[in-house]
Amino acid sequence: MSEQPCRHEYVKIIQRRLKGLERRLVSTRAYLPVGFKQADLSHLSEGSFCFCTKCRARLFPKRTQADKLKARIAMQEAKMMQVENVEVQELETTQVIDVEELVLEATEVEDLNTDGLSVDEPVESLDEVSDEDL
Repeated sequence: MSEQPCRHEYVKIIQRRLKGLERRLVSTRAYLPVGFKQADLSHLSEGSFCFCTKCRARLFPKRTQADKLKARIAMQEAKMMQVENVEVQELETTQVIDVEELVLEATEVEDLNTDGLSVDEPVESLDEVSDEDL
């Protein structure tokens, strides 16, 4: 018994629609008459898909073998670029950077007095300050 080719009557259309406050992919079931053409699906926007529910064939967007090959090559190139970027970042982070160390100098009490600071003055506490002073 020979199998008849699928007529793609019952399809599932997947579109990006506004759902709540964000855009989501929403699935809609549809019936296509027997004489439908690819132009009948031209109302679908970019990022929309149409699949047959019986044979699961992709009806929109139609992709040729060349398109599939181009997409596969583009995916491989994107992965290679990502790997190269990670390698470059690793090289940049492993570089040794020479930093001059700070030399600590002891500060004498005489140095503080010459700058106008006095160590002998009593420090006022916050409790003694009233709202009127502010």
